[in-house]
Amino acid sequence: MEIKFKKHYVTNGTEKARVWYSAGILNNGKTAITLYAKSYEDGDKLQNILPETYENDSDVRSDYMEKGRARIYEGSPLYAAALEIAQKG
Repeated sequence: MEIKFKKHYVTNGTEKARVWYSAGILNNGKTAITLYAKSYEDGDKLQNILPETYENDSDVRSDYMEKGRARIYEGSPLYAAALEIAQKG
């Protein structure tokens, strides 16, 4: 399954999650692109599209601030494509 990054969403060809991108150095010192889901439904779709990189640190599904995110670290095969879109922002 091929992952495609677009300005307002990410898709695997069958599901599409609306996201916004952030690029930079995290608190752990690693460089990453973070994709933030725009809604809870998008968070579920993002989890299906990027299950290995999906994170949700909330203790409840419908947390006001946390809708889910995926982090793509420098060195990942997906990093260059995600960085290109994040920089176009």
